[in-house]
Amino acid sequence: MATPPLEAAAALLGLNADDALLLHLRANAVYHLPSSKVVLRLRYAPGNHQALNRLCAAILTTRWLAAQGFATIEPLPIEQPVTVNGWIATAWHYVNGPAPAPGAQDLAALLQTLHAVRPPVPIPALQPLGTLRSDLARHRDALSDRHRCWLLCRCTDIEQAYRDLDPPLGLVLLHGDAHTGNLFRDHDRWLLGDWDSIAYGPLLSDLIPSMMEHHRFGRPRSDWISFCRRYDVDPDLEHHPTATTLRMARELRSLAAYIRASDQPNVRAELDRRLTSLVEGNPTTWRAV
Repeated sequence: MATPPLEAAAALLGLNADDALLLHLRANAVYHLPSSKVVLRLRYAPGNHQALNRLCAAILTTRWLAAQGFATIEPLPIEQPVTVNGWIATAWHYVNGPAPAPGAQDLAALLQTLHAVRPPVPIPALQPLGTLRSDLARHRDALSDRHRCWLLCRCTDIEQAYRDLDPPLGLVLLHGDAHTGNLFRDHDRWLLGDWDSIAYGPLLSDLIPSMMEHHRFGRPRSDWISFCRRYDVDPDLEHHPTATTLRMARELRSLAAYIRASDQPNVRAELDRRLTSLVEGNPTTWRAV
């Protein structure tokens, strides 16, 4: 992965990065600037106009949501995003209050509210496989020819299946990466953050990450049932053909960030684990890196 241009991005946003602390480095480089109480997010997407448009939509939509009282992490009130050396940078207010871990019901409550609103902002259509195809082309050394060929064939199959979908719950504003890891505590409430994947598409897509917790990450199915009860949908929805297609799409899409960072040994190991389980069709438990 290219080196994030932290200082240059911060300067363009009028921020001081002298005390920056790296919080996360995979799909994005995420920094905390303690003196400014800011989180600076950098996404490497050279020439990717779709990624830039999506982040513009994320800034505009979260500003609108916050004005409506929705519990979201808010972007700084500055002109953004900015681009530098192929990276797209956004700046957000930092919150990190002490609290127990969020539960499935906390996420479901926020999503139920989110899916009922219609912001007056152009929202990009959901791309079910994200940047996987472009990442496969850009990082050819990350995979064997066999695995690359298999993934490209699977991409084609899933793209066709997605075009033929008849979503059971309709189309809505999507967070796009809705899991409890993107909930942040601010005093007495949870805020929804990480809006980089904002989209308009099948409502069921935002339920898939919670569904995958027990399908792929070894969590009890009771968490999924709790989520569905709070959202007021039938847990057996996970067996609907649309859910199957969207789950397979998310499984493939999850590989993109690991492909981009496959030079890191722990990321490489998880990429190999996920690829093997997908190619062989086995239920190996995945791990978040």
